[in-house]
Amino acid sequence: MLKRILRMMAMGEIQTQIELATALDVPEPLLSQMVAQLASQGYLTRAVMGADGCEGCSLHMQCNPDRRLRIWTLTEKGQRAVAS
Repeated sequence: MLKRILRMMAMGEIQTQIELATALDVPEPLLSQMVAQLASQGYLTRAVMGADGCEGCSLHMQCNPDRRLRIWTLTEKGQRAVAS
């Protein structure tokens, strides 16, 4: 299941954690635990969107700086796992 999460994230079709949980047919809290496990093992890293300098972003007017988006990206280790 963890490798499937990495593959789905690598494909870039899943946009939110809710979409990923739905696609995998698992509860969102369970998915959160699996994503945290992948991150702790070095397969994912978190990037925070909405930091300073968003004025150039097309979504700037919709952004709420108090509720920044958390985006997970595959590390090199994660990319290698997907490729194998």
